[in-house]
Amino acid sequence: MSVYTAWIAIALNSDAEHTSGFTLLAERLLQEFATFLKVFLEGIAILTVAIALLLTLRKILRFWRRDRVLQETIRLELGVVLALALEFLLAADIVGTAISPSWDAVAKLAAITGIRTFLNFFLQREVRELQQTAYPLDGKVSEKLK
Repeated sequence: MSVYTAWIAIALNSDAEHTSGFTLLAERLLQEFATFLKVFLEGIAILTVAIALLLTLRKILRFWRRDRVLQETIRLELGVVLALALEFLLAADIVGTAISPSWDAVAKLAAITGIRTFLNFFLQREVRELQQTAYPLDGKVSEKLK
């Protein structure tokens, strides 16, 4: 049932049915918005990973055999972006479950959330470890590493 069909149905209903018709329309509009938001968040995550991949490949080709620390810096930068993409995907899953809260959807969200949280935890830990050894790609050593 499209939003326009629901609106016409509300207009044709009697006064007693306006409340339930309006509720139906509001719920349908909310579902449409949530679906749009879910797809938008997933698109941002995919775009984030794609851009990070292109930038990382460019840096790898540019700094190919310079230094092990530079390679770790590149990994660090990619890891930070992947963690951000995971956050966007998790937000998209939460929005998707909010519009259809069946037990099956909630169970899937719990599993996905657990897996993504697990991945994000270890990714963040590795990023922290890499931050201790890495320095910027412009070749300047930070005060911490001097």
